[in-house]
Amino acid sequence: MIPMDIQKGEKVLLEIKELMDELNVIFFLRHGTCLAAVRDGQLIKWDDDLDIGSIIGMNGLNEKSIYETVDKFKLAGFEVEAGESSLNIQVTLCKFGISADWTCYKIFQGSIYQYPVVKIPVELHDDLKPISFLGATFFVPNPPEKYLELKYGSEWQIPKEMDYEGDIINSIPESVILQQSCIFTRIHKFFFPNKYITKIRILTHDNKPVELAKVTLVGIGNCTTDYQGYAKFDLISKRMHFKDEYAVMIETKNKEKEILFQEVLKPGLNYDYLPDKDHTSGRLHVLKEQS
Repeated sequence: MIPMDIQKGEKVLLEIKELMDELNVIFFLRHGTCLAAVRDGQLIKWDDDLDIGSIIGMNGLNEKSIYETVDKFKLAGFEVEAGESSLNIQVTLCKFGISADWTCYKIFQGSIYQYPVVKIPVELHDDLKPISFLGATFFVPNPPEKYLELKYGSEWQIPKEMDYEGDIINSIPESVILQQSCIFTRIHKFFFPNKYITKIRILTHDNKPVELAKVTLVGIGNCTTDYQGYAKFDLISKRMHFKDEYAVMIETKNKEKEILFQEVLKPGLNYDYLPDKDHTSGRLHVLKEQS
């Protein structure tokens, strides 16, 4: 993870706010950007992006207004990518080399689900709290302390450059992804039972398969590897046809453990995991697609 340029990050966040305010789009700081504003009063020096959010169906936000806002950002010189999953519409903005993630959440039974699948009550966003940050006024969930504890655990006030991922994952139930039982899904799983099976092969440092390792896709479930080192997961229920990001936890029978907090997987493809003796935490995009 390469830290962002803090001065450029501040400039981009203020420009995002200016554009959003002009369009009357209500957003709140979330993830590390909310943590920075509430705890530190400044962006976190080791953070790599900006995180803001909105909730679909609140404050007049709908799919149409999201994509109208996307068009405005493009006109303002931002590089923009947008995509939809079962849990949100995610808009990635980039300018001056600074990446900003604007996630527009869908409401499920009174909650939204933040990455990797942290359940956050919508009520924390009913009356957003205004705070002073970077010489401007931003909104954060209310009360922000409750949000940050749900997101980062009870030690959220302690700065952690590394190993914070475990605090987040430990607060997530084993399986929380909402299953969408639509006719299309059932038909495809009946006629193409293996099309959406994704396999992750766990290997040793010298490329030998690891049997009986526990592999967890956070929010999806876990699987023990077979004699060939493979753990199998059915990803069709989360997001069909598309690559998506997952947090993955790997633990061998020798108690060697690594959390891969941001891995891109696509239904139907196979991936390899290789450990690194010198780096056992903080690695990104470790899983390699098999040829």
